[in-house]
Amino acid sequence: GGPGDLHNFNLFPDLNPVEASSALFFQLFPNISVTIYPHSVYTLMTFPTSTPGVTKETLSLLMAPGARLKDDTDEQYKEKCEKLLAFVVNINDEDVVAIENLQEGLHNAREQGIHGEFLPKYDWPVHRFQNMI
Repeated sequence: GGPGDLHNFNLFPDLNPVEASSALFFQLFPNISVTIYPHSVYTLMTFPTSTPGVTKETLSLLMAPGARLKDDTDEQYKEKCEKLLAFVVNINDEDVVAIENLQEGLHNAREQGIHGEFLPKYDWPVHRFQNMI
């Protein structure tokens, strides 16, 4: 079990059985992610800084109205939400490593005058975004 397990919170109303046991992940451009769980939504925006390989991140966790279980005290609910947020932050920290490595690689290539292709397996969101603009 983990902090995102369904038994920790009430779910959004009117979910069908598939929705009630699924998570949806949306990537909007290369730097905005929206994740929808049956009981919460979180958004993540990443921003490069002027220092290559350093990323600023803004994460918001939104709980479903009525997510608090009937028998949970204020303290229990707060603790469950904090554990869920810590879990989400931990997962996103892993993603930031990949983003910062891409930034370092792009900076190093530019410094060395190397102009190459993105690696389709890893860099497709960035390449797709550049093609859209």
